[in-house]
Amino acid sequence: MEKTNEMIKMNENSNFLNQLTASLEEASLKLEEAYNKEDYENFAKSKKLMLQIQKQINEMI
Repeated sequence: MEKTNEMIKMNENSNFLNQLTASLEEASLKLEEAYNKEDYENFAKSKKLMLQIQKQINEMI
């Protein structure tokens, strides 16, 4: 039973990490788009989001 719970937790962590990675990629595209449009407000928001996501990823690994 304990190993089953560990496997479930690992799977949940893996899924969450995959979601974070996808969100990071999306934020990166938005950052680039904001940069190209010289939209500094959205650039700053995207950068902040990317840093938050990176922090969450670092906490997981």
